[in-house]
Amino acid sequence: MKEPSPEKEEDTGPEADKEQLLAFLHRDKENESRSEMSEVQPAAEEKEAEISNGPQEEGPKEEDTNMTNHHEMLHMMQSTDDGLICPTEDTIPERELGAQLECLQMGDSAKVATCPVLKNDEIPNPEDSVTPAEPSIQESSGQVQEQLQIRSVEESRTPAKAPIELTECWDEYISISADEMHDGESSELLFTSLLSNSQIHLDLSRDTQTGWHFPAGPGLTEEVLCPPWQFPAMSYYPPIEPAVPFEVTWRVWEDVDESASAAEPALVPIPFSKASMDFTVMSYNILADDLLEANQDLYTHCPLEVLDWSYRCSLLLEEILKWSPDILCLQEVQENHYHEQLCPVLSQMGYTCVYKRRTGTKADGCATCYRSSRFSEVSVTPLEFFRPDTELLDRHNVGIIVLLRPAVTRGSEIKTMGPPLCVANTHLLFNPRRGDVKLAQLAILLAEIDKVVKSCKARGEHCNLIMCGDFNSLPYTPLYQLITTGALYYQGLPAWMVSGQEDLSDKAYCQRLFAPLWPGCLEITDNCQYTTVKEEMKSPSQKQGKFQYRHDFMHQLRFCPAACVRPKDLELIPGVTDSTPDASKGNQTYDERFRHTVTHRLDLESVYKHILPGSGNPEVTTLHAEAGATVDYIFYTPRHISPAADKGDGDLEREGLKLIGSLSLLSEDVLWSMGGLPNHIFPSDHLSLLAKFQLELNVP
Repeated sequence: MKEPSPEKEEDTGPEADKEQLLAFLHRDKENESRSEMSEVQPAAEEKEAEISNGPQEEGPKEEDTNMTNHHEMLHMMQSTDDGLICPTEDTIPERELGAQLECLQMGDSAKVATCPVLKNDEIPNPEDSVTPAEPSIQESSGQVQEQLQIRSVEESRTPAKAPIELTECWDEYISISADEMHDGESSELLFTSLLSNSQIHLDLSRDTQTGWHFPAGPGLTEEVLCPPWQFPAMSYYPPIEPAVPFEVTWRVWEDVDESASAAEPALVPIPFSKASMDFTVMSYNILADDLLEANQDLYTHCPLEVLDWSYRCSLLLEEILKWSPDILCLQEVQENHYHEQLCPVLSQMGYTCVYKRRTGTKADGCATCYRSSRFSEVSVTPLEFFRPDTELLDRHNVGIIVLLRPAVTRGSEIKTMGPPLCVANTHLLFNPRRGDVKLAQLAILLAEIDKVVKSCKARGEHCNLIMCGDFNSLPYTPLYQLITTGALYYQGLPAWMVSGQEDLSDKAYCQRLFAPLWPGCLEITDNCQYTTVKEEMKSPSQKQGKFQYRHDFMHQLRFCPAACVRPKDLELIPGVTDSTPDASKGNQTYDERFRHTVTHRLDLESVYKHILPGSGNPEVTTLHAEAGATVDYIFYTPRHISPAADKGDGDLEREGLKLIGSLSLLSEDVLWSMGGLPNHIFPSDHLSLLAKFQLELNVP
């Protein structure tokens, strides 16, 4: 080796002493570094965050586990020939050496992380002298360049793996391939992957996520791809389809017989040449204003404007004018409204009106109106169901029976040549628990109708019948069955079941019906006919002769004074002629004759069938806050084919009324969709009933 010149020794003397001190310190710490070399890898993994945040370091080489500090400007190289450690051409200043000495005084973990680690086969021998040599400097500079090239190659490899990790790893787990596991380099790859993966996460924090990859399988060597969910922009509910505009189902006209002739104009009389007459009948409970105010809890669902009587009255008159019925039967007509508003307007429309107010304190009643151009009035019978001498009939309900005759024209004159038509209008008791009162009121109405029909039959005329109103009874209940079938077995029947408005079967006690249904003072039999005849009427076909009397006339004389006197020559027969008749026991005899079945001889049928065609939903005629049901009806005498038609007797064949059509009703759900009743279309809590009939005329 060549000796250095004195000038060079002076320049490098102090620095050589520091280099020797540094070499001895490295030899002392080398033994400790060998024992802790096995802990370098875990310590490096724990310090990953610190290393990633600090200045970037170069990853370890694959052939050893030593680390080099990328922040040191002094590179210590070892000469393989003479074992000397020499500085490179770039001389390190004294402040940089002081920084290295401070690094040596740090903890063991810090020493391993920041100080250069030498290879095991390149550790200098303590006996070796440390002298600076120029050839060694050149060799060391060559090695430094070679080491820098190796570093650049390694750095060029790292970005090549980054794009693969960009698209396949999005979580904290590192995927290790099987080839890398077999090469025994999994620990180094795991450490480098942690370093590179942390940098990737920082770089891709602003990129759009393409999916999630999760490790799976033994050793977490497999990956499961979870694509990102595509959430809707506004809601996870399915998109709302464009809805069809809601249209109210309006009431339509339903023809019963399509072959029926078209309706005649409302105000034009029927021509004489026609042998039949078509007419319409409307029944309407218009809701008295006093009753509305007394039961406001039933109409809380209605806007205030639709409850105002002025508004409802205008809608009511518009509806009547629209349908223009020939016969109009109204219920719950308030007396002052009838005289001040309804009657004047209806009179201008061509109607003749008959009104009957309820007895008692209630100010409403029934009104029957008919077109004077279509019918002429024969008789009017107002009915009061209140009887002060009968405890059963203590309710103030009323009815009206009007006997009309169709009007036909002959030239310019109006001739009344049609058969009589009896129109009955009523409003029965509402109380659902008092079915006995309802049956008694109905019996009075049927008895009065029967008397009118018999008066027409006594004159040799067939009387057609229309009975309409608010009966406060549901379809197919006992009261309804009595009207439509003509018979009702009532013995032991619960009173609430007569109308069916409420189900009181859960009650421990309920009133039941037993014979007789009404007292004998009503003079009404169980056939709903009067027992006394106020006017003697004999059949025209009855033969006149001595000692010939009708059975009903003889029957009413059974309690006369002459019948109570025993003839002197009367033979005594035990059990027959030994008893003296007693007029005071007449009621008892009446009770014995009152059967358990109530009947009537009127043939009646309902216009409506109470089920909507197509949907099968029940029809509704009234609706309020508590319930909706059918309580309004139009009953009529249907036309039947008589056997006398084969003999050419056309009059018998044409008896009765032929139903042509009716105005359809609505279901409860449709009415609630319109806001219930009353509303801006229907002015009452009831719907109007409208039917068209055909009546045969007796044209000479």
